[in-house]
Amino acid sequence: MNSQPEDRVNEAISANDLFEDIQISVSMLDMVRRTIAFLLCASAVLMPIVPSAQDSDHTPRDEFIMNAWAEPSDCIFEKAKNVAFSDLASDAGELVGECVAVEGFWQGRALFRSAWHAKMRRSNTNEQLRRKRIGLYAQWEKIGEPSDQPARSVFVGIVGRCETQWPDAMMVLGYCHYTGGSILLVSQRRPA
Repeated sequence: MNSQPEDRVNEAISANDLFEDIQISVSMLDMVRRTIAFLLCASAVLMPIVPSAQDSDHTPRDEFIMNAWAEPSDCIFEKAKNVAFSDLASDAGELVGECVAVEGFWQGRALFRSAWHAKMRRSNTNEQLRRKRIGLYAQWEKIGEPSDQPARSVFVGIVGRCETQWPDAMMVLGYCHYTGGSILLVSQRRPA
């Protein structure tokens, strides 16, 4: 099967057309990504900002919760009640609103019972880990960012639940945006 020069030219034109189509698709995806990023930034600037969404005297209504934390003046290591990880992770129940200290393995925006759980694929949202992790909300610039590997840490904060913490919020970002269960509004952290 010898190709005629004319067939090779048509194949080259088809390949060039395909390459141009791919370039256009990539350019369009890039434009869509940039538009979404712009809209998210614009909405963050234009939406009402809640200084600390966990304040008991302020119930957000039709607002976006972008982050929350406990003030160190309200909940510190010296005042915190030490609780077992499993008690808090499985059911916050009577602990909601309490200042507690809990130890676990910190990965992403959650605390886990074991490093193995923390290393699981999509550990922060994996349904298999639903009652085996605690969501974290904090002033990350003060607490620090999580390392690439799970770090054994003790967190102090106010206990909450994704399902009841912000009942009138239009949208909650962070841990509760993707999953539910127990959360800790962090005031302090230290290595275990």
